[in-house]
Amino acid sequence: QKRRKLRWQDRTLLTLGIVLATLLLVRIESVQADGTLWGLELQSGPSSQTQFALNTNVRVEVSGLVARAEVTQVFANTGQHWAEGIYRFPLPDGAAVDRMRIEVGERIIQGEIREKETARRVYQQAKSAGITASLVEQQKVNQFETRLANIAPGEDISVTIGFLMNVKFEEGSFSLRLPMTFTPRWESGWVAAHQQPAPAPQFAPSGGRGSHGLNIDFLINTGIGFAAIESRYHDVDILPTGFGYHVSLLNRDELTDRDFELTWFPDLQGVPQSSLMTWDDGDAVYAQLMMVPPAPDSILRQDREVVFIIDTSGSMEGQSLEQARSALIAGLGDLGGTDHFNLVQFNSETELLFSRSMPATHENLVFARHYIDGLVADGGTVMAPALHAAFSLPQMPGLLRQVIFVTDGSVGNEQQLLGSIGEELGNSRLFTVGIGSAPNSWFMRKAAEIGRGSHTHIGKLDEVEERMSLLWGHIRLPALSDICVDWGSEAEYYPEIIPDLYAGEPLWVVARLPRIPDEITICGNLNGQHWEDTSRPMKSTGTDTLATLWARKKIESLEDSMLFGGDTDFINAEITRVALDYSLLTARTSLVAVDITPARGHDETLAPGTGPSL
Repeated sequence: QKRRKLRWQDRTLLTLGIVLATLLLVRIESVQADGTLWGLELQSGPSSQTQFALNTNVRVEVSGLVARAEVTQVFANTGQHWAEGIYRFPLPDGAAVDRMRIEVGERIIQGEIREKETARRVYQQAKSAGITASLVEQQKVNQFETRLANIAPGEDISVTIGFLMNVKFEEGSFSLRLPMTFTPRWESGWVAAHQQPAPAPQFAPSGGRGSHGLNIDFLINTGIGFAAIESRYHDVDILPTGFGYHVSLLNRDELTDRDFELTWFPDLQGVPQSSLMTWDDGDAVYAQLMMVPPAPDSILRQDREVVFIIDTSGSMEGQSLEQARSALIAGLGDLGGTDHFNLVQFNSETELLFSRSMPATHENLVFARHYIDGLVADGGTVMAPALHAAFSLPQMPGLLRQVIFVTDGSVGNEQQLLGSIGEELGNSRLFTVGIGSAPNSWFMRKAAEIGRGSHTHIGKLDEVEERMSLLWGHIRLPALSDICVDWGSEAEYYPEIIPDLYAGEPLWVVARLPRIPDEITICGNLNGQHWEDTSRPMKSTGTDTLATLWARKKIESLEDSMLFGGDTDFINAEITRVALDYSLLTARTSLVAVDITPARGHDETLAPGTGPSL
């Protein structure tokens, strides 16, 4: 409810983004007198399609590791019939659509999140009644479909869709990539229904009525300085602002023939830096704390005990075991002369290479490599004894224990295993490496989260060197460990288990608070010594993006609790409630917008014919 009180047109937004496909496939669907939608069920061959000209404007707001996109596209029905436009657009993993606004002449239509079936019913009723309406649905995890009904001949309609996405951080730099093209997909459904190849799709031309224009504007909000900002494929203009940087295209006539990618490099200091952004919606305060590690040369290398666990069960036979062997060999090569190591293999049984971890000497490493070369895949997947064996190894004073768990995660007792990890972890850190094309990613991610580590996925043999090199570089230099954040009273924050801060890898925490704090206290261990600092809210306040981000993390936590044995009906109801309250598009909700003014007359129909959409 509180999200619906916010009128998008009344807010000044400079928003982030990824872009809707700039190539638009329009499908004109046949509607009988009773309003029946034929769609792909049409038994006759495909008939004429109408093209739409298109302009695209992308506004971007980056806040820490989260970005909001506001993508506006202007459609023009250049045909002679009323039409329904249908197009799909890709989003990166983790992106979430939550807003829609339509402008038709002087009319403004605001979208709202509803339960999926309700949204579909509202859209179909509006479409049949000749009313301008739009519907956004999630087709896949990273793909959304938008339908826009009752576009009059010669009419221009502006559609704005807003969504959130994560900013990437690797090897000491932030980056954001905006797809600007869309690759056609083969529609097997058309072949099955019509026993003939799908017709070639028609796209909006790059030029048309008034030509196709592209504009991209970025605003980077930050309390941390940058050493450099770079655009890889486009010439840009970069201007400092009072609370960050503004980036825009130099050429306003850019073609949408290549992706837009922006990279910015933080100016690292000798100690961790933090940035606290808040937003007050009147009912609660939402906050995002971002922490950036110190420069690598200011971090003292810490001696480690690295324990490798490798899955040698039957499900790992073939390429998976070959990838796992390569990953372990790469890990052995990363050990320093003062590090210690051990190796645990498991299938139906568990076996340790050494009874206690040994120094990473040349002789011990050669022995370990020979042992790894002789591993074979066979038997069942009994993980619990292997994890217990790693966590219960004799403690080695002064060494940080890092457990590297390499597996495809093919188990059915995830809840029991995760509970055991939480109970037995102690001062260890658990890093999971998912092997194969379809690992149990949820279990691997949650195991690493509980273990205050991170998750890496290796899907192909040729990815081993790159992915493992990133992992070893990540965990080699722990910058701040045993982190605590004092938000004050009544704070609900995520992640609930805060991982360590490593060189080249920032971390962030989102929270819901009863009031804006004067400051928050952050503590941890830095270079073997207790470290403490305070962070105060930035002078420029955040936006309701922070509330949306917090709600996404809460929904993720609710979904996790379902897999831990929570009441399914109660949790589903709670997820739907949060999604509706915070206007989030999920698998259980859709985004629908309907004009209250009738547009198409009852004696007029949508243009006849249909074809498959992308």
